[in-house]
Amino acid sequence: MRKISSKIVFLIHCLIVFFWCGLFFVPISLWPDKIIFHFYLTLVIVFNQFIWGLLIMPWTKKYRMVCFLTTVNQLLRGDSISDEKNYDHSFTQELFGRAGLKISHRFATLLTFTILIVVTFQYLSVK
Repeated sequence: MRKISSKIVFLIHCLIVFFWCGLFFVPISLWPDKIIFHFYLTLVIVFNQFIWGLLIMPWTKKYRMVCFLTTVNQLLRGDSISDEKNYDHSFTQELFGRAGLKISHRFATLLTFTILIVVTFQYLSVK
């Protein structure tokens, strides 16, 4: 049951990330408020990682941006919150790894910040 639940959480994570990144390809003509929505969605996604990273610091003994879904998935896989597979692992790393591409945690974090910066510039350009 845990293995199936873990796969479901991973799939949910995929859907959220693909939707989040896919919004870059939705034309404004189809969704005029897309940039505003994408900006606020990005804030929720990024600040979730900041806040969750702070909340689990007592267990991890270090600060890293960590997605709540990553923690849930690692717990379902049998790893504790203090295990480095929780805080030194990211969904992005796992997704790229499944595609045969090894990326660092730093690169995954940089990718998140790049999306935040691009979306913020888009948002500021429509204001």
